[in-house]
Amino acid sequence: MSGLARRRVGMLAAALVLVSGSAACAIPGAGPTPAPPSRGDVARPTPAPEWQTLFSDSFDGAAGAWPEEWHHMPGWNGAAQNGLGQLEVGHLAQLRSTPGWVLPPGTQVRVSTSLLMPDTGSNYAALWVQHPNAADPREIDVIESYGPLKPAGAQLGSHICYDETADNAVNECEAAGMSAELWPVGHTFPAGAKPWESFWEYHAEFTVGGDRVQFHAQDGSGHRPYTVATTRDPRRVPGNTVPFHLRLSNKDVDAADAVPGGTRHSMLVDWITVQVKYPTAAS
Repeated sequence: MSGLARRRVGMLAAALVLVSGSAACAIPGAGPTPAPPSRGDVARPTPAPEWQTLFSDSFDGAAGAWPEEWHHMPGWNGAAQNGLGQLEVGHLAQLRSTPGWVLPPGTQVRVSTSLLMPDTGSNYAALWVQHPNAADPREIDVIESYGPLKPAGAQLGSHICYDETADNAVNECEAAGMSAELWPVGHTFPAGAKPWESFWEYHAEFTVGGDRVQFHAQDGSGHRPYTVATTRDPRRVPGNTVPFHLRLSNKDVDAADAVPGGTRHSMLVDWITVQVKYPTAAS
């Protein structure tokens, strides 16, 4: 190979090295190489809110001990823990949760319990949510039971008015367009596992500022005997003018409605929780 040819080969090899190996070299006619996207510039979705426990009581105190998160209402009996991880709400007892809650609009609330109802036909027991404003009373009966000897059995309820007038054959609340919504549910439970025969979980969910309450019950396997929702009406949901509370009660039915039978007048409560999902900008 001549000297001129060797020089041309060497120049071509050097040019190839510059094009392929030098980051500063640009190919004629090509635009600038785009920079890879920064990980900080990638939009990330806002995570959905998660349930947080606002209140919880599993009644693990010694037998006979008073539940510290509750106080009994004047003129009524109290309740005591039985040493088995349960609260025994005896006859003629009325309790209210010591804490109460006012929550931001948009907060989802779930009130849950596991309990066993009395098996008599002479008293009825309940867990309910109270909005204790005399001018605007609202109540959610998470579950209440009249026992196996009464036609109503167990039921759910939503109240936005109380008829406090003397017996005049007129339901003043209904006449004012504020009647209660009640749903008998005892018939939905399987035989041998009715609310007065087995512990069940009961749940009521609503959104602060919303207009509907949803109810369901379930067993340990997640089986649901019922799912019920109120009609859409903002008065069915606790307002924010005063804190709402939890109530446990075990009352007598009217003497004329009492049915003999049964041996256990107490309601046994295994646990109660209040869970919330706070609103986020995305929700």
